[in-house]
Amino acid sequence: MTAPRIRLLVVDDSNFVRVALRKMLEAAADIEIVGEARNGAEALRLSRRLKPHVVAMDLNMPIMDGIEAVQAIAQEKGPPCIMVSNETSDGASATIRALESGAVDFVCKNTSFITFDMASIERQLTEKVRHWGRWRMAALGESSAAAATPQAATVARTAPPAAAPRSPSVAARGKRPDLVVVGVSTGGPVTLLELLGALGPLPCPLVVAQHMPASFTAGFAASLARSLKRPVTEGEEGAALEPGSITILRGGADWLVKRSASGRFALRLVADSGEPHHPSANLLFRSAGLEADAPVAVILTGMGDDGAAGAAELAARRCPVLVQDPASCAVDGMPNSAIRAGVATDILPVAAIAAKLNTLFTLTQA
Repeated sequence: MTAPRIRLLVVDDSNFVRVALRKMLEAAADIEIVGEARNGAEALRLSRRLKPHVVAMDLNMPIMDGIEAVQAIAQEKGPPCIMVSNETSDGASATIRALESGAVDFVCKNTSFITFDMASIERQLTEKVRHWGRWRMAALGESSAAAATPQAATVARTAPPAAAPRSPSVAARGKRPDLVVVGVSTGGPVTLLELLGALGPLPCPLVVAQHMPASFTAGFAASLARSLKRPVTEGEEGAALEPGSITILRGGADWLVKRSASGRFALRLVADSGEPHHPSANLLFRSAGLEADAPVAVILTGMGDDGAAGAAELAARRCPVLVQDPASCAVDGMPNSAIRAGVATDILPVAAIAAKLNTLFTLTQA
């Protein structure tokens, strides 16, 4: 019996881009492009009529743009939308707004496909269409042989193998954190806003490794600052991490936290780290485990396994590693990896992670 295919709707006002996206995906036997739209209004009509499992959505289009279309589709509980955006400051800002409006993920394209890394976007788009397509099929109760494939197994929303969370040592429980490090990927913009919005005053720096391109993180930090009404900055080489600060690591690169002779933390850029995801949560966590006296790691929603190996550095010291409950994640890969590795001290929904951090922040300094 032939397995059901993932039904994809492609939305872009450029015929050239639509053809390019079709060419990229036509080799995937499990993905079927069921329609193409030239603007958000057409996308909304075709989404209702064709019932795609996933929508690949452009941002800047006439009549109705991608953000308006995403909002309308999300309000109707329609298919997940993946933004295909330009890797520019304007494109980054619009993509962040789309993610905050209900888009589930994004893929970057160059302003000109002539200079674009076609292999890279093909790989990213195919992976993300498959993930969200299978997620949508499961949500709709549609059977699929694809759900039994190894690729699907890495993203299936199943309970992780039983692994008792570690317990922080008495010393770790009794000492106020001097550094909080956060690793997050897909679903991060909405999840981080929830987490940071629920935190009280910070007695220490908080540093976030959010998987994003370099051109996106400054706009993301600015968007968080506007929403939270508190300073949020993009980290850069040598930047001092003051108590109470919230720093989003610059995307497309990897970073370490180093402690100076004065006892203050600062950021250091890492060249050629070899890590597959940037900024790497693994490297950030390892450096926190080496440099901070009482670090806390937080692992939130995201594809892949970034953060699990780095959190082992903190777990070995019996420091808190707070992991988002996989059932509450947009994508549960990173939390599940940490749980399977046995490094989680607490497995909690986002609101409870914030409450736990607030409790730790009120402890007296050892």
